[in-house]
Parts: sequence; C-alpha cells; structure tokens
Amino acid sequence: MQKLCTKCNFIGKGKHGLFSGNIYFGILEIIVAVIIVVTGERLLQSYAYAAVVAAIVAIAGIINIIDSFSDGRLCSNCGKDKLIPLDSLQADEIIKKNNLSVPEDIES
Repeated sequence: MQKLCTKCNFIGKGKHGLFSGNIYFGILEIIVAVIIVVTGERLLQSYAYAAVVAAIVAIAGIINIIDSFSDGRLCSNCGKDKLIPLDSLQADEIIKKNNLSVPEDIES
C-alpha cells in the first residue's frame, strides 16, 4: 500500500529500519535462540532460564521475519516515521493543501 509522508510529502512505499523487519536479523535471532537452548545449562546455570530466554529471542526473530514481508514504517525519502495511508482523510487534505500530484498507477 502506498503511503504519504506528513513530514516531506513523499508518496510511495515505506522502508524498514536496521533491525525492524530485517529478515536476516530475524534469522540470526532464531539461530541465537537455538544456540541458547543447546548451550543453555552451561551459560545460564539452568535449563529453565535458558529456555525462557531462548523463547523470547525466538519470538522476536519470528516477529522480525514476519515484519520483513510487510511495508516499512519509515519514509524512504526523509527516514521519519510519519507515514499515513494514501487513502486516508488526512492524506487527502495534505494532497489538496500542497497541490501534490498522485501518480495514476498509485491511485488504483
């Protein structure tokens, strides 16, 4: 879905930050979770603690992997987290106020 940046009036898709929505970082978190489970008793002196820590890290990794398939939340132009859906009322007001042109392939 195309979005409008309220800061710089950019129209387009958002991008992800360094860690948010990064599939490689998500995979790394899953690998770390497996390592924690395998070596957990040596690292944390208790397998129960290791399992809890590994579960938290694995969940974060899964969320990052899933998030990597969605649109980003940062503006591709200015990098700010000020994107709103292009079909919202606020976007319509900004488009009219600033006399912005929306490309036709985006409108549909």
